[in-house]
Amino acid sequence: MADLGYLSQKIGGAIDKILCENFDKRSRALPAGRYVSLCFDDFPQSAARLAAPMIEKRDWRATWYVSGSFEGKVTPEYGRMFEASDIQQLLQNGHDFGCHTYDHLDCKEASAEALAAQAERSKNFLNKRGVHDIRSFAFPFGAVDLPTKRLMGQSKLALRGVKPGLNRGNVDLNMLKACGLQDNEGGTARALHELQTLQQQDGWLIIFTHDVRAKPSPWGVKPTVYANLLNAIEQSGAEVITVGDMVNRAESTHSAMREAA
Repeated sequence: MADLGYLSQKIGGAIDKILCENFDKRSRALPAGRYVSLCFDDFPQSAARLAAPMIEKRDWRATWYVSGSFEGKVTPEYGRMFEASDIQQLLQNGHDFGCHTYDHLDCKEASAEALAAQAERSKNFLNKRGVHDIRSFAFPFGAVDLPTKRLMGQSKLALRGVKPGLNRGNVDLNMLKACGLQDNEGGTARALHELQTLQQQDGWLIIFTHDVRAKPSPWGVKPTVYANLLNAIEQSGAEVITVGDMVNRAESTHSAMREAA
């Protein structure tokens, strides 16, 4: 029976994936060029204290997906999580912020009412900490089905999943691809492979992780490994841009094309 349950789960996940990739799309044409966005989910304090300075040293900025309930907490997986002062410092330094639900909710399992309440609470949490320009949302655990995608699409935020790959040409802002650095996604090897592909064609590569420390969780990365990844990005010549800024460019391009039509 356990095997049947697992098989049913796998089939259900495959169906959700197909539906989300093909329906309720918000297609936008990307501007020509090669782009990389760096993201941190949840977010552990180690990312703000260790990774952010590495990024800022190159005059780049990242996008931070915040689950407000983690503020001031210590978790078994990630260690110490962000403080309000971390958000203030990142905001002052010009970083971008996105919603990630307040309680790091499995959106696929939540009711429409619960998900709407979480999105509103997350927005209010960020607003109270001075963050008002919120352009994107990342699904916790990458958990999404078509009704969830449809509901969150009403927010007009760009929606980011966890399916790896390059965003190219006409992209779906309701289901952006993103390459995770976690162990179950091949660590940084997959991101480096996608970066090599990006050197040969236009596109937008979104890379996300969680903690950045000497002994990272399975969903994080060591500082030395992250530094090597940043070096590879710099050598690629791609433009590093926040998710929010890229969404703004795509929407501007879309508006200009509509006006010209």
